[in-house]
Amino acid sequence: MFEEFNLTAFYIISQIFAVLSIIFDLVAAQRRKKVDLLKMDTLAAFCSSLHYVFLGAWSGLASKIITTIRNALAVYQTTHKNKKSKLILIVFVLAYIIMGILTFNSVFSILPILAPSIYTIVIYTSDVKKIRYAVVISNLLWLIYDIHLLSIAGILAETIIIINGLVAIYRYRKKNK
Repeated sequence: MFEEFNLTAFYIISQIFAVLSIIFDLVAAQRRKKVDLLKMDTLAAFCSSLHYVFLGAWSGLASKIITTIRNALAVYQTTHKNKKSKLILIVFVLAYIIMGILTFNSVFSILPILAPSIYTIVIYTSDVKKIRYAVVISNLLWLIYDIHLLSIAGILAETIIIINGLVAIYRYRKKNK
């Protein structure tokens, strides 16, 4: 019975952190300044890492820790007007791959490594259209991972982000025609 309580308590705590992550993601989308958006994204990634800790999802945790660091570095670079370096891009993609190898336990372990790797590569371009597509693709991969984990708040978060991304793609495609 004690083990069931701990599993239930850990699950509830994980869902609370996932909801906090959703809130930070939604606030980030409304920020006008890039640095404010990046700060909110950093907090969202940190809360998401705690979400995966309490689920015992080590690949998701490793990925979100790297993402938190990546986002914090982006805040620093933006604040100090530093240019993005392709070397940093390579370092982060390699970090995702290495952590993926170290935390691999099923085919689903690949998803939290592939999703941010795709997004990281694309955000180092200046093509907003590609970034919108990358958001949808990477969050579809996270959605599959969260379904595998049965994380209700994670599923909700990814669904909201995917719908928002599809609406943005549609709106801007329609606007450009």
